[in-house]
Amino acid sequence: MNLRQLKRLILIAIVSLSASLLVCGQPEFPSGSPLFPEIGKWHEISVDPQHAEAMRAVNQPKDQPFRFAIPVEVSLTPFNSGFIATRGSETIWVLPVSSKGALSLNVILSPYNLPRGAYIYVYDHDRQIVRGAFTGESTSGTLSMPVMPVPGERLVLECHFPGTRIPENSVGVTQVAHDFTGFFGPDGIKDFYYGHSDDCEIDLNCSTNPLYLTASRSVVRLLVAGTELCTGVMVNNTGNVSRAYLITANHCIENQSHATNTVFVLNYRSPSCAGPDMTNTYTLTGSELRATNPEIDFALVELNQFPSLVARPYFTGWDITATTPTNTFTLHHPEGDVMKLSIDDNAPVTASYPVEGFVAAGFWRVLRWDLGTTERGSSGAPLFDQNGRLRGTLTGGAATCDDPANDYYAKLIRMFNITTVSSGHLRPWLDPAGTGATLVSGRDPYGYNLSRSDTSGGIPVNDPGTTDAYSSPGWGLATGNNSDVLTRYAEYIPFSGTGEIAWLRLQVSASSFINVADSVRFYIWNGGALPGSVIATRKLRINEAVSGSVLEVDFGRTIKVTGSFYAGYTVYYKNPLNQPQTQFAVARSAPWALPSQNTAYFYSGSAWKPFTQHPSFPMAVSLGIKAVMVENTVLNQLEDPEQETTDLKVYPNPFASEVTFILTERGVTSTTLTIYDNVGRVVSTGEYRNIFPGELTVPLPGLAPGIYHYGLRADSVFYSGTLVKTGTE
Repeated sequence: MNLRQLKRLILIAIVSLSASLLVCGQPEFPSGSPLFPEIGKWHEISVDPQHAEAMRAVNQPKDQPFRFAIPVEVSLTPFNSGFIATRGSETIWVLPVSSKGALSLNVILSPYNLPRGAYIYVYDHDRQIVRGAFTGESTSGTLSMPVMPVPGERLVLECHFPGTRIPENSVGVTQVAHDFTGFFGPDGIKDFYYGHSDDCEIDLNCSTNPLYLTASRSVVRLLVAGTELCTGVMVNNTGNVSRAYLITANHCIENQSHATNTVFVLNYRSPSCAGPDMTNTYTLTGSELRATNPEIDFALVELNQFPSLVARPYFTGWDITATTPTNTFTLHHPEGDVMKLSIDDNAPVTASYPVEGFVAAGFWRVLRWDLGTTERGSSGAPLFDQNGRLRGTLTGGAATCDDPANDYYAKLIRMFNITTVSSGHLRPWLDPAGTGATLVSGRDPYGYNLSRSDTSGGIPVNDPGTTDAYSSPGWGLATGNNSDVLTRYAEYIPFSGTGEIAWLRLQVSASSFINVADSVRFYIWNGGALPGSVIATRKLRINEAVSGSVLEVDFGRTIKVTGSFYAGYTVYYKNPLNQPQTQFAVARSAPWALPSQNTAYFYSGSAWKPFTQHPSFPMAVSLGIKAVMVENTVLNQLEDPEQETTDLKVYPNPFASEVTFILTERGVTSTTLTIYDNVGRVVSTGEYRNIFPGELTVPLPGLAPGIYHYGLRADSVFYSGTLVKTGTE
């Protein structure tokens, strides 16, 4: 990866679900009709239902990628499909696509050459999932981009262009994939719902072994060419330089087209043992094929974007000595499920794969898994030895839950020496200086030198906090939803100087849900005597948090703060008074600082108040919320640290009552802001002078929930974008 590539980041347009991110911003549109309710004619994709049924009935072998969708080649552009709309200063191409019987749909965008100021959303007809906004920065210079699936048999592509015309060859759709297996769960929202794999599979987080947990940060789920699922592993090199290398099976990524159109999903795991599905993932798109060899069934790619700190990436070490591991384990995504752990307490044996065309004695044979197994979708998964070093990748085998015996992993040592052609073996890439090293340690690219001072607020060591559960019927949790109609809480985080927040760490004291869409929104506010303006926000569904667990929440990027700040959350649902436990709450305990120094706050009416003024439980208290900070030296460890490419930030979005526009660090002399509703009518306008240091907070009271658009002129620069108004809080 060169410096130019490293500098390219995905623009996070509205609210980040994942950073650097294929899903880089998820606007929370109100439920109901889509943005363009009168869509009219849908572009129908033709898939023979008998063919789909036949594909569903096929018992796909493990030594092939797990095929979940049928690709349909198309050639759809703004000039031959969909319809064009104008709104304010934008021209919008809307492409409605339908494929009868599809359980989900996804698209490959090509060409993909967006001009500055253009952005794209992809969403299902009911807007359960919105992908985007994607910008010209979203692919690191490639001209093709795959998009993760959306549920159902209808998909809408919404492309926004500044001005009155759509440039030629700026965007098109070359493939629509028809899902015949069910990429989403029964609720139609979850990405490969928990439990899709066989019953004997074991969640990663059922183990507390640090060897497994560290290795897991290198394991990645692959969605290849919109139709197939595999597993891969990120690997270190002898130079310890920041190259985002990943190894998987050749039968998963066979060529550059596959590499270009693969979506890489990091951190797809359950937050607890046998817990719910987890969607707090980090997603990257596209890669360059560096080396591949079908005789030993491997492919080495380099990701187009280097994973951000919030992804917590780990590039695993490796061992190409002639020694045999004493025992092994693998981490994988069977059936595309959350990460699973399989363990063999015994040594593997050298073997030949029992299919013609593979190099002789080039594989490790796992005789029998003691825990777990592998399945389709596990292809390319790493085989780790007793030291947590990579020894091979999964080609196939016969192991099942009923008989977990005989899986075959291509030997890493043979990937190094099978040929002298640079594109056919690993040595030129993983040992570029020719050191001849046979043992390489794993690498944390950011060092993870993170401040966890318990004096900075949050969760103290060896103190789980208290549950806040009260026996009095109807009162619920003091820091959850309750009969006092309190739903928003904040913890004061003392801090000096300038720093960056990597993520928030929360001690969850209760968590359940009434409806699948019940959600919690986390915030970081500027500091002062009380919480000030919002500087970052992130939404999670309640069923992503498990009672009694520690929840780590990131914001898709590191968050810069100067001085003390506040961190907290709001619950977005109504709690039945007779069900006080059916909700979300963060633990509390005695104050971290002085015994009587309250650091917790709640929002009531239109003002923040200290917990000492709680209407039912007045007390000096701290909440189990801690900010994990990045030390200044951490971000300087890369060849060229990632820099945000946008010069405008908008927070919060969605908003409840006010929006903050951060324009520059130097200030703006003259600013004009106009807000339009969804049909282009002006609903608010204002002129502002001498905005310094370029941060403008604008109250927007009285607006109905829905979608709005802004036009912002700051001196000689014009910006435009979309805002989403939530319900009144």
